[in-house]
Amino acid sequence: MNFFIGLMSGIATALGYARLTERIFSDPNKPPWISEYYVRSVWLELAGLYSLPANPPFTEINANADIVIVGGGLTGLGSAYHLKKRFPDKRIVLLEAARCGYGASGRNGGILQDFDNTLLMQLYEKKGHEAARRYFKVDEQGPKLVRTLIKDNNIDCDLEECGLIELALDESDMKKLTKYHENWKNLGIASRLLDQQEIRQEIMSERYYGGLHKNRAAVLNPAKFALGLKSVLETLGVEIFECTKVVSIEPGTKINVETEFGNIIADALILATNAYSHKIGYFRNRIFPIGTYIMATQPLDEAHMASIGWKTREAMFDIRPECNYFRLTTDNRIVIGGGVSPYFYRNGLSSGNYKPSLDRLESDFFKIWPQLKGIKITHRWGGTLAMTLDFHPTIGVTGAKKNIYYGVGYSGHGVSWSQLAGKMISQLYAGEDSELTRFDGITKTPPYLPPEPFRKIGYHVFKKFFL
Repeated sequence: MNFFIGLMSGIATALGYARLTERIFSDPNKPPWISEYYVRSVWLELAGLYSLPANPPFTEINANADIVIVGGGLTGLGSAYHLKKRFPDKRIVLLEAARCGYGASGRNGGILQDFDNTLLMQLYEKKGHEAARRYFKVDEQGPKLVRTLIKDNNIDCDLEECGLIELALDESDMKKLTKYHENWKNLGIASRLLDQQEIRQEIMSERYYGGLHKNRAAVLNPAKFALGLKSVLETLGVEIFECTKVVSIEPGTKINVETEFGNIIADALILATNAYSHKIGYFRNRIFPIGTYIMATQPLDEAHMASIGWKTREAMFDIRPECNYFRLTTDNRIVIGGGVSPYFYRNGLSSGNYKPSLDRLESDFFKIWPQLKGIKITHRWGGTLAMTLDFHPTIGVTGAKKNIYYGVGYSGHGVSWSQLAGKMISQLYAGEDSELTRFDGITKTPPYLPPEPFRKIGYHVFKKFFL
């Protein structure tokens, strides 16, 4: 009897603690997650997603496939492309919960960089020139893959080679950019420092102190790229099912993938769910789902364009960890993103509307260009990206039978890393020994994340004292 009373008391205490921490750490501004059938991404609208009929859901019972891919974003589509090209006779089935390209793949800034500068500089300073050089040699393959896919398959996605400028907000930032410039030079990467006057001539903004220009960057419409890849895959014979939620995965020599309306048994599985992976039981304690937000203006007329300069059309971002980034579209809208990136308690997912971040982003926009006061913000949207504690992407294979492959944790560099992940996964599946499969970023496990409420507290402490 005493044991029973003690057990009930313990359960009641635990439940009370859970409710208390939920009340303390939950964000009252976070919209409730009921469903999300629409997000006002300018990319999804320009790509025509909402006027296209969805592929039918998967409804077979005890079907069989060689490879099942869960997730129809750029990782899933890229993996399917490289696998089908290499193994044309295998049955490859892709399952997407919403629409292909609907998640982060159709909501990001659409900036294609040749390398992740933060990681490159960390490696250079901690492990030296050779480690940084090896990383750069792999990292730069991602954008090359994207350009090749676009060219070889005639994908219309508004690709524009424009270069990129990293921006300094003060003298301290400028010293960092000067150091980057020197390190890049040692690695054979061409760049050019811009002083305050040159930056102000470039984009006619008083906000920035200087910048660092590099040619190796481009912009595109990521949703058009995703939908273009989808069309290519269907031509190749990949079976794509949309509106198909995976509810459970049973690993083993044969992997049983249960969906809402059926199930499929496969020899191998590709997890291409990134920030959503914890919802089906993977990377729950390894990946932060972080909210990120973007907005777009009306197309600027000639007078507005003349007021901001920007004739050379480079993509730009400042070097703060929670930076603002911005670029022009083909019809001269300004797309700006970044700023405040919340983490929601218990790995909560972000819908497309989180007012505090979007309002802050709009405020930042008019601090950069007060002369544009009065122009219309036509689109405000957001979503979830996957961060790892060390900001490294991770691509590899897991499961007792080593037949579950994954590419996750791109930490804001998913346009290029998703395609590199797809190629890496195809090589891992093939058992190939290559530069990519030997790359240390392919096999490492992301650092462990503490349980709640320490995860939420830790994120806030990190942002307050280290960002």
